[in-house]
Amino acid sequence: MQEHDFLAAPSDLELQQVSGAAFPPMCVAGGAGAHVSSSNLTLPVISNEALHLPSNSAPPKLATQQLNNSASKVLPAESGGVTVPTAETTTDGVDVEDGVEVLSTPQELFVGMSFNTSDAAKDYYNSYARHTGFSIRIDTSRESKKDNEKIKYIYVCQKAGVNKKEKVADDGPITEKKIVRQRRRDYIDRTHCPARMIVRKTSPGHWEVVNFEREQNHERLRNLSLTKYLKSHRDIPAEEKEFINYTLDEFDRVENLFWVDGAARRTYELYSDCLSFDTTYLTNAYNMPCAPFIGIDRNGITIQLGCGFLRNEKTEGFVWLFTEFKKAMDGKDPANIITDQDIAMKAAIAEVFVSSVHRNCRWHIMENARKTMGAFLDSKGDGKQELADDFTDCIDNSFTSAEFEQKWQAFLDKYELNNDERFQHLYDMRHCWIPAYFMHCFFPFLQTTARSEGFNAVLKRYVNPKNSILNFVQQYKKIQQRIFSKQDLQETATATKVPRYLTGHPMVHHMKKAYTRRLFNVFQHELQLSSSYYVVRVEGDDLIDVVPYRRCPDLLYGTRTFRVTSSRVEGLYSCTCCKFERHGVLCCHILKVFDTLAVREVPDRYILPRWSVEPVVDSGVEVAANEPLQEAQITDHGKHVIRYSRMCTNFNKIVRPFMADDEGYGIVSK
Repeated sequence: MQEHDFLAAPSDLELQQVSGAAFPPMCVAGGAGAHVSSSNLTLPVISNEALHLPSNSAPPKLATQQLNNSASKVLPAESGGVTVPTAETTTDGVDVEDGVEVLSTPQELFVGMSFNTSDAAKDYYNSYARHTGFSIRIDTSRESKKDNEKIKYIYVCQKAGVNKKEKVADDGPITEKKIVRQRRRDYIDRTHCPARMIVRKTSPGHWEVVNFEREQNHERLRNLSLTKYLKSHRDIPAEEKEFINYTLDEFDRVENLFWVDGAARRTYELYSDCLSFDTTYLTNAYNMPCAPFIGIDRNGITIQLGCGFLRNEKTEGFVWLFTEFKKAMDGKDPANIITDQDIAMKAAIAEVFVSSVHRNCRWHIMENARKTMGAFLDSKGDGKQELADDFTDCIDNSFTSAEFEQKWQAFLDKYELNNDERFQHLYDMRHCWIPAYFMHCFFPFLQTTARSEGFNAVLKRYVNPKNSILNFVQQYKKIQQRIFSKQDLQETATATKVPRYLTGHPMVHHMKKAYTRRLFNVFQHELQLSSSYYVVRVEGDDLIDVVPYRRCPDLLYGTRTFRVTSSRVEGLYSCTCCKFERHGVLCCHILKVFDTLAVREVPDRYILPRWSVEPVVDSGVEVAANEPLQEAQITDHGKHVIRYSRMCTNFNKIVRPFMADDEGYGIVSK
């Protein structure tokens, strides 16, 4: 079965677009009591600068490199799930210690920024303050004289204003009555700090920043591990934190490492239905394979959902890695996971991801088969073309396990291969890789680890295998930022561009609003294919055969007749091609039945949230009232990109008349 083009692995052009991204330095915390600086990190010698650890420990050793003299003591055997700051959170020379709770860095506020509610504005400013190293409070608020509702808030730094003056004792002799026991109480020294944000309610459901002061006149809290104790930063949600954990071997060398950022942990909530996992790429000087967890977002873009390093690829190593991944994701198993053919990995998945459906990569299995069969499956040889075609048809064009069994036996009989151990071995593994056994499992537009392979190809462009783990982390996060940019571009396209409608079917307008742009294109493709069929009622409206006029342009469907079971009253439809179960989008056969039964809108149950334009949880920022982008519910950054584009376009219209006028040109240039 072929994957759809729009969800294929990254192209060479996409890989080239990832290059050249600037990235700031990163700080990583180690185990209990570890203090790590941000220069030239390698694990466990995380820096060339001092690494402060318990004084009663012995220095750890590298697998292939001795400790720098300035490094210090041993890390504990396991870090216990330490959360660490990313590069974005460690600006302005902020120190980092173990246990730092990390959030995705918010963009700096600006006048005109808008929010749905005052609480959303406060939360955003509070998040900004935490990353900057200070705490906030409400200074004043104003109510409407009409309905007594709040219409204005002024949020200030905790050190705004001045402290109350102490009372001066009266003159005169000290008496027993004047001796009062004072409480020893520390206080916050207010410095009349000017930092503030003022928001005003401009219309129902619309709060706008009307004033923002960034500058402060005091030292900020430079140790991010302590900001959680500031009054306005308590009770940070766990899913916002970045998670990291590692283990050391008996020689105090890093044996396993796993980390995932807060954005990926939130994303996993919506896209935990299918993961691709692969460990084929060596990423650092210590020969530790990179093990990225790869997912697919609602735009069909490959996303990162965590990454690990393993010293060796044994079952216990994979068990540790999958356990940490599951721990970081609040104990939630991926619904489906596809990997290469690895016995240790298979055993670990069965032990940790107990509810997951595990599938092996078809490509890897066929490559391993070719190593033993040589040119036997090579279609270029004399008389081999028919054998290769029959073999491919048996594997890719079987829609049920019973059909596969029948075709497989016919194939063996035809070419007298019943006693061939090589084909017997492939058959014994059929439940792990043959598509017919996964027709009801969600593996959207893939049956290989091509997305993991594509991500590895990106890594090869940016990561020198001889570099440190810190360098890898920096490059990895560059790629993460580029992924975010691609997501924003797709969200912007969904929000601002009108698709080219390939048919006049009324259903396309409904689905254009429901699906992201790329999924809408897939839907339109299926709607087009439906014109290649006619219907034959088997049992009234409940059982319908969908028959091709000649041959469907889609190679998978070909000349086959498919049967659709329908229940119009209950709104239930299913097809023997199982496209909806596999990919989450309706097939052309069900769409043909919709046409026959005069169903004009796709039932809600067949519009999966993971493919829809419904928003992933965002910070509450929305576009201004004159920007009709609410339908798309795109991310904050995407909205800012749209605003910038529109501002540039409007400004171009304003200055265009001054091109031919020297005086006007001079004024505009100034």
